[in-house]
Amino acid sequence: MKLQLKNILSIVSLTLLSFTISTSSVAQCKSAVKEGIKKLAPYTHNGQVNNVTLILGEPSEIHLSLYKGLNYKFQIGSENALGKVTFKIWDEDKNEIYNSATSADPESWVFYSNSTQNLIIEIYTKDKEKQGCAYLIVGMQQPKNNSIKNL
Repeated sequence: MKLQLKNILSIVSLTLLSFTISTSSVAQCKSAVKEGIKKLAPYTHNGQVNNVTLILGEPSEIHLSLYKGLNYKFQIGSENALGKVTFKIWDEDKNEIYNSATSADPESWVFYSNSTQNLIIEIYTKDKEKQGCAYLIVGMQQPKNNSIKNL
């Protein structure tokens, strides 16, 4: 009987510890996303938060639909424990459109969508030993001029 009680207490303790760790991780990710939304200005956040968990250097994919005639800003980031992340953007035919690793601003990309289209965003961590939460948030605005790169 004592052995069963000890096993039950061990299971309950492990469950509570797991819950505490996952709750802490979610809170850190939410905090990072809030900071990312601030970086979207003057673009309007589209209301969606695209979170992914990056594990040991494996990329995560996000599929997005964009609408013709809007300027977009993609903002990317991660919780502090994960470190810096990069992203690549592919069209539906898997043609690479953008790679943040070669950009002057690796955390965001601003462009004009000249057609309604579906894109695939792959998010990577540079450190293959770490895992954690990364996010992509999208800002939109009506075009004011045509000085932004067309996609």
